Amino acid sequence: MSLGTVSCRLPFTPDSNLATGLHLTAAVGGGPVHRFELDTGSVGVLVPRRRLGPDYQDFDPSLDVTFGYVSSGATYWGQWVRVPLVLGAPDDWDGTGDYPQAEVDVFAVDRPDDFDGGVLGVGFAIGGAADGGPARNPLLRLTYQGKRVYRGYVVGSQGLEVGLTAANTAGFAFLSLERNADDSDWTQPEASLALPNGFQADLPLPIDTGLDEMLIWLDPAERPPDLGGVSPLPAGVTVTIAAPPALDYSFVSGDAQNPMAPPAVEWRTGRGLNTGRAILAGADYLYDADSGLVGFRLRPRTD
Repeated sequence: MSLGTVSCRLPFTPDSNLATGLHLTAAVGGGPVHRFELDTGSVGVLVPRRRLGPDYQDFDPSLDVTFGYVSSGATYWGQWVRVPLVLGAPDDWDGTGDYPQAEVDVFAVDRPDDFDGGVLGVGFAIGGAADGGPARNPLLRLTYQGKRVYRGYVVGSQGLEVGLTAANTAGFAFLSLERNADDSDWTQPEASLALPNGFQADLPLPIDTGLDEMLIWLDPAERPPDLGGVSPLPAGVTVTIAAPPALDYSFVSGDAQNPMAPPAVEWRTGRGLNTGRAILAGADYLYDADSGLVGFRLRPRTD
């Protein structure tokens, strides 16, 4: 693949961790610097309207639409607004310095009135209301140091690298992606899920940094008879996820000594295998939107 020459590493905020979420700062629409959770399980920036600058406060609330998340069930009312976004600016930013930036549509939340969170949705092929499409993924529209950034990123447990280069892609193993039916996006890679007693299923594999738990999306009739009605899975169940040649990931549910074991594994109705973010305890994750690749780079355990 032909990579770029410009990249920028953005450390997560000091209060970030794999238990409570990974966060970055950004200034949106000329407003104050705000804190956002990095979410590879949605697409689009969710921000309270009052955190935008004064140019975006005159609006017609009757035009509000909804934006919602399948996993949490949370729904917000607001409008898509095209704004400048500056990524990684510090809390005391004075408007100077060189930071990755983009012009992008963000979802300005008008209701709930007390919402003061923020989501930086940078995934792909999510589907539903939580998928604003590739054009609304801020990491695919960035410029930095006067140059367009190669459309891809690396997520680790300590920070985010935007822009793929030969240096920051070294050591990754890759999975090739296919285009979707209308050629508007890539599709999720597939992985093989294995549970005890010989159960196996091939499922789409979204890596979702917006969740701490793992979600297995399977209709009840397709689940293993001994475990399919138990959610979350009881402690002591070996879960193996394989996507050769890039990923071979295994843990025992309830194993508090393994940082790559999610705190819970829950069943949902549908089709998919949402890893949650615990996988980042032992592997970096890469998305290459230009070449259609995801990658994993295992890190040695330190315990």
